[in-house]
Amino acid sequence: MTETASRLVNEGEAYVRLLTCAIAVLLCAPAGIRAQAACPTPWQLEEVLRIGSPESTDLVASVLDLAIGPDSALYVAQAMVPAVTVFSHNGQVLRRIGRAGQGPGDIELAARAVGWIGDTLWVADFNRIQLFTTDERRPDQVIQFSRGVPEEGSLLTPGRMLADGTLIGRRRITDGGALSSRGENPGLALRRLSRSGEVLDTIATIEWPGNAIEHERDAGLFPGRHPLRDLAPVGLGEYLTAVKPDGAAVVRIGEVREDATPPTFDLLVISIRGDTLLHRSVEYEPREVTRAMERRLADEYSGWRAGYYTRSSELTETTLERRRRAVRRVFWVPEYLPPVRQVVAGTDGTIWLLREMREDRVDVWEVYDVGGTLEGTVEIGHGRTSLVPWDPRLAVSVASRDEVWGATYGDFGIPYIHRYLVDRTCASGPAQNGA
Repeated sequence: MTETASRLVNEGEAYVRLLTCAIAVLLCAPAGIRAQAACPTPWQLEEVLRIGSPESTDLVASVLDLAIGPDSALYVAQAMVPAVTVFSHNGQVLRRIGRAGQGPGDIELAARAVGWIGDTLWVADFNRIQLFTTDERRPDQVIQFSRGVPEEGSLLTPGRMLADGTLIGRRRITDGGALSSRGENPGLALRRLSRSGEVLDTIATIEWPGNAIEHERDAGLFPGRHPLRDLAPVGLGEYLTAVKPDGAAVVRIGEVREDATPPTFDLLVISIRGDTLLHRSVEYEPREVTRAMERRLADEYSGWRAGYYTRSSELTETTLERRRRAVRRVFWVPEYLPPVRQVVAGTDGTIWLLREMREDRVDVWEVYDVGGTLEGTVEIGHGRTSLVPWDPRLAVSVASRDEVWGATYGDFGIPYIHRYLVDRTCASGPAQNGA
């Protein structure tokens, strides 16, 4: 092991010990110390920075990942861009890391994910992770492996770095049937891997509640994720699961008990060693999927899968309509809306949960503290993260009680990055949309 790798492992183990001790103290504290009333009105978001414009070439494709470095700069990975773009805190381009290629320091196809563990920058591309410390042109290490998981119909390649120098694999579905077979399966294993691709242990089991829609065999059509159970536009790429920015733990939604009295869902924080740091049952009121929402989602989903939103000149009107009808016939909805749509781990220990889809399409984010107590909410009623109409308004990448960084997708395919300051003043008047 190199000196850099050894230092990364030692620092990571120290982070894990510190986090475990801190959370243990908080969770063992008297309830009266931890408890606080949630703000009765939504916190407000004030936009203070927007990066991107029709005239600019700073952002040329949708944002895949975003991280704040130790230097307070913004490190951005974009689709189809073989580089990481580094912005100052006021939105000026400082430099670009990487170039197209497959050698050390190159980036294959696109920088898919980016982050920092201590003083080490890690960049993930199509099937590798590269580690940089002193020279952004020459990686200290290139990590590359491919491990098949036949029982899941998937393949694991390097995904994201963890605090102790190990990794979480990026899960690629290689068997389309695996998407629809999970409903009868106990879940998908979130594995911790060595840098050589060896499975070290399982951090957690990810729930997979029938996330796909099957339909008749048809060229160009295959099982797809249900719009009410889709994956986050940025982040880990696992269902309702996020990695903390320091790589020391994962935050996830566990079992949902909609038939219990009262109905609850589990909010979990699990260390990368598999220790449960937080397990809280959150009460909620199940919301039925209305007939109007079912019709709207069916029309949108069938149109999307058929190709109406990304229409190709190769597809005739007859083919598009045949595909749309095929998907529409097999579209289904659950009786109740999933209580949580996405999870974001805050940089300050907060946990951000995107709650149920609403008829008015206003996104409601709930913000919980390190002990799982609700502190406040944020409402976002404008923006879009892709051409897919059911996607969130804002792809939240970095969040805390003080600021939120996120990405949207404007007209004519223009990508934007936004920075918001969070106004946590509890007003007594009626709530207003935050963004």
